[in-house]
Amino acid sequence: MWFRNLIPYRLREGVAYDAEVAESRLASLVFSSCGPLESRRSGFVPPLGPEAPLAHAAAGSLLLCLQQEEKLLPASVVRETLDQRAQEREDAEGRKPSKRERGRMREEVVHDLLPRAFSRYKRTWGYIDTETGYLVVDASSDKQAEHFVEQLREAWGDLALGPPETWMPPSAVMTRWLAQQEPPGDVELGDEVVLEDPNAEGCEVRVKRQDLTAGDIRAHIDHGKRVQRLALTYAERISGVLDTGLALRRLRFNDIVREQAGDRDAETEAEQLDADFALMALELRAMLPRMLEWFGGEEGVRHAA
Repeated sequence: MWFRNLIPYRLREGVAYDAEVAESRLASLVFSSCGPLESRRSGFVPPLGPEAPLAHAAAGSLLLCLQQEEKLLPASVVRETLDQRAQEREDAEGRKPSKRERGRMREEVVHDLLPRAFSRYKRTWGYIDTETGYLVVDASSDKQAEHFVEQLREAWGDLALGPPETWMPPSAVMTRWLAQQEPPGDVELGDEVVLEDPNAEGCEVRVKRQDLTAGDIRAHIDHGKRVQRLALTYAERISGVLDTGLALRRLRFNDIVREQAGDRDAETEAEQLDADFALMALELRAMLPRMLEWFGGEEGVRHAA
């Protein structure tokens, strides 16, 4: 149970560290398979397996899992079937179907094909840290994370949350780190950066596997480009690519953390997941507030950067 991405949300109100309460909330949106004529459906499933609770409690955090089912209807199949039916109607009536008629025919084709379509399943993981008041979502895109949040809000009913906001713009701070080569003491810059010119739409420079202290990087900054994404390592423990929305992509827990996980002798897959999640949640609990401090802390709570 190691997240590959970290997208944080700040909870506006406290959430109790109570798996039973969370279970009762999520019970209103338990996953069930698509009906014959449905193209997609989402719902929560037990993180530790079919017989486990909908919320798994460990290390002061509540682990959740959203499952999505989507029926796969290849566009080529829909188009071929539609063309065939349109040709049959043309042969029967002696005229081509109008644009409006083809639209209705397409709806009929999709309606007829859906019961025979294959399903694709995807899971999105997230957890609520009840001690620090954050929701952390493991999603490869903002759209996927937003869907998780929407479903959680629908199930929970009154869960107020939003992206954390910092006193200083992350882009400006990370640009200064790169220009001056003076990141915070617990940050080591990586070998990847995306720079954009805020005054020229689409003007972007992507650098990978290069020395970020090189002169050409500084030249881009001198010409007005600003950091949008930057690879870094926190305290030799956690690495990833941080963007200006405070999402950490391609999250990786380094050997010093993995070795701690290897010291635990789990007898079942569920026990291993529980142990890994607890360790991961504790690591991120230490890192996330510190990450916000790099940018002056959250608005309303002043910190030293």
